[in-house]
Amino acid sequence: MCLSIPVKILEIRNNKAIVEMGGKKRQVDTRLSPKIKKGDYCLINNGFIIKKISTEEAKEIFNIIYPVVG
Repeated sequence: MCLSIPVKILEIRNNKAIVEMGGKKRQVDTRLSPKIKKGDYCLINNGFIIKKISTEEAKEIFNIIYPVVG
């Protein structure tokens, strides 16, 4: 079973996107999701963007994975 964590698209060049993941930048392939654009949230797997998700979905997933304590 794999877990995909939402990432935000920071920049796109050709078939590659720079995303933010856990405070770090990473390069991923966009060829499976060609309509992705800067500012979108998406799920990645094995270095490929596999699905665009809404900002609300991303926040929901973040809240499950990183619950606010207190």
